[in-house]
Amino acid sequence: MTGVAKRINNVSGPERRRNLIRKLARRTGYRCFYCARPFTADEQATFDHYIPYRLWRTGRHDALVLACQPCNERKADALPWPLVWLLLAQHHQAPALAA
Repeated sequence: MTGVAKRINNVSGPERRRNLIRKLARRTGYRCFYCARPFTADEQATFDHYIPYRLWRTGRHDALVLACQPCNERKADALPWPLVWLLLAQHHQAPALAA
């Protein structure tokens, strides 16, 4: 687990961690954002920066999703494929710049 993941997943205090889990779960459900496996306990949920922290250095909660440990480790610092496809589609639709 990276230093950033450790900092995020060790939100200061168990009450703050539970509150953040509840807030994120209201958006996507109480399940892993990537594999949709439901969490049976708060300890199973980890926080993941959907857009890697190294690319978008923000502590905003809208940049976080709940993920199971295996998915969080597998994704690591990569951009998620749905975002890659969206960026590529927008790039190909952008008008060419005049020289």
